[in-house]
Amino acid sequence: MDQEPTGFDEKRTSLRVDMEAERIKLHWINKAGESNEDDGVCIDLARKGVLFDYRQAFELGQLIALTFNPGTDKQNTIKGQVCRCNQSSPHSYHIALQLL
Repeated sequence: MDQEPTGFDEKRTSLRVDMEAERIKLHWINKAGESNEDDGVCIDLARKGVLFDYRQAFELGQLIALTFNPGTDKQNTIKGQVCRCNQSSPHSYHIALQLL
């Protein structure tokens, strides 16, 4: 009588990213042309953007690459441009990226 499925068959072939305060690796080039790398925390990921937490602010328009699961076989890198940067606490900023 119960028609509900007992299991779940994943039909997507792309990598799924679990976003529960996931540590990410940030990559960017500063105004002096120096390459930088540091850790941040992903808050939310959508089709067109990403919201992450970082200890310092980024300028609007700054280009940033985010790597999920760095150093693993599930490593995945996306690139975006800063479209919003708000201070969330004295030592933390919420940065929104528009994906490129």
